[in-house]
Amino acid sequence: MNHKNYQSLTSFLVLLTGSILALISFNIYILTAGLLLSLIYGYINYKNQMLYVIKFSIWIVFGFVLSQSFFYWGFYSGQKTNIIFWIIRPNYNSMIDFLTEDKGIAITYQGITWGLISSAKLLLTLFLAFSFSKSLSPTTVIKIFKKIGIPTAIALGAVMTFRLLPEMIDMTKTIYSVSKVRKPKNINRVYKPYILLKALIYSSVKKAFVTSLALEAKGVPSFTLECEPSKRSYYRLTDLLFLTLLASLIVLNFFTYF
Repeated sequence: MNHKNYQSLTSFLVLLTGSILALISFNIYILTAGLLLSLIYGYINYKNQMLYVIKFSIWIVFGFVLSQSFFYWGFYSGQKTNIIFWIIRPNYNSMIDFLTEDKGIAITYQGITWGLISSAKLLLTLFLAFSFSKSLSPTTVIKIFKKIGIPTAIALGAVMTFRLLPEMIDMTKTIYSVSKVRKPKNINRVYKPYILLKALIYSSVKKAFVTSLALEAKGVPSFTLECEPSKRSYYRLTDLLFLTLLASLIVLNFFTYF
């Protein structure tokens, strides 16, 4: 196996391991450890580019924590929660009582924690995709899936998911840059993040639609022309070390249940 295939295989294993960790772990400390590892790795290898991803991630954390603080699902499903502050108490507004089933709106400790956990899961996957997806060879991944008996469609979906995450960051950067140049008038700063998010959603839907049309028209691509390669053109032991650390966090996560 040549260096390119080694690098692609390692990148795939890192992405797979990181995704498993993000999926199964609900321990904020383990997720934070994985997030810091992926952040440090990305910053060491892609310093200036990673700075923008960090800025973008701050909005993600803010959005997740804010939404879950006010509208934590456990609070409205009757779970025991610790209320930090009441926004609207029960029996204060009939419309709110109707919408919340007489529970009101409150900021809860569990809601803030769940917001941090949810954002850590997303950012862990996002940071790993940013650092490793460009060195991921779709052809190599599909061959690996075929050897273990997994359908090509699933392999293709996995590769596209990891490939599209960094593209969403690039789209966000483009949308933000355009908004700074155009400087729309009569737009409150409070609503600006909402407008940028709406533009990102529209762009992402359009990208997904165009991709689906291409797949329907051409079928499963052969990948004879690979995507732009990563600047990391050689195989490094640091990638294996990083993979080992992620796998160790998964093992540690299982021990926390006992």
